[in-house]
Amino acid sequence: ERARLGQLLFLAGFRQANALGVFFGVKVVLAIALPVLWWGMSRALPTLTSTQVVFLAGCAAFLGLILPNQWLEKRVERRQKRLRDAFPDALDLLVICVEAGLGLAAAIERVALELKYSHPDLAQELAVVNVEMRAGVDRETALQGLNTRTGLPEIRGLVGLLVQTLRFGTGIADTLRVYAAEFRDARTQQAEERAAKIGTKLIFPLIFCEFPAFFAVAIGPAALRIIDIFNR
Repeated sequence: ERARLGQLLFLAGFRQANALGVFFGVKVVLAIALPVLWWGMSRALPTLTSTQVVFLAGCAAFLGLILPNQWLEKRVERRQKRLRDAFPDALDLLVICVEAGLGLAAAIERVALELKYSHPDLAQELAVVNVEMRAGVDRETALQGLNTRTGLPEIRGLVGLLVQTLRFGTGIADTLRVYAAEFRDARTQQAEERAAKIGTKLIFPLIFCEFPAFFAVAIGPAALRIIDIFNR
């Protein structure tokens, strides 16, 4: 559990050394505070039995333990969505910078500056990569760190491609151009797949929302006239 929560905190952007301890502290505080709060509120409900009060206090303590986990998972999902939405723009800018003659480190620095306001999460991660490279960290290690901090399959593919390019000495511009084209094709296929599923997803709203209203409008007047005829 500690390893899983530590990984989630890392992906959520909490990189402090005491992040895990603070998170567990919040869980303990909520697990104690919520039952105490409920215990105080239960005095205004004299109809509840002592067994019901104790049971609901236990439920409040359980909520205090699981709510921080749910919040953390949602935060990771939102951050990864922001990173995923920013990745196509970053990839296009990276291709343009490399094709213009910039090296990999200079291209990453330029992309981080360009995305600083529109996509700050990805810009921060790219800036960390650039700082590590300037500090003397091996480029492969710095790129693998980007993969670890984001946890996105798109960035994992890009990092793997760049690492292979650096190892074998092939052209980075050609590699990025090919990956950008493949990435656009993959996004197009995903969009087509989601569009193909729309018809199936619309079945239930049509059955439970539109069809009852349609039958009420189309058959309702005739049904009312038949009932009126039989009443006569």
